[in-house]
Amino acid sequence: MVEVIWTKLSTNQLERAVKYIQKEQGTFYAELVLTKILDSVVRLENHPKIGQIEPLLKHKKNEYRYLIVWSYKIIYRVGLHKVVISRVFHTSQKPSKIFSTIRTKKKR
Repeated sequence: MVEVIWTKLSTNQLERAVKYIQKEQGTFYAELVLTKILDSVVRLENHPKIGQIEPLLKHKKNEYRYLIVWSYKIIYRVGLHKVVISRVFHTSQKPSKIFSTIRTKKKR
C-alpha cells in the first residue's frame, strides 16, 4: 500500500473543476464527478500502476501515469512508497500547455 499525496495545484484544479460543474450543471452532477474522481484516486493506494503511462511525459525522470474519469484526466507520479497527484484537468484542454509546467526536481 502506498500513500496518495495531492499537490496544492492538483487540489486547486479539482476544486475549480467541481465549482465549474456545479455552476453549469448543478450540485448533484458536481458531487457525482468529485466522488468518482476521489474513488478512482483511492484505488491507487493498492494499485499505483493501474493507470497508463503518460506518453507526453515519458522523457521525465519520474514515471507519470494517468487515469481518465469521464472527461477528466488525472496525472500522477509513481514513487517507491507514494503516488503524487500532479494535475487534474478536463480533456478538452490543450495538454502541451498543462504538461509544460511539470518539472523534474533539480538536485542541489
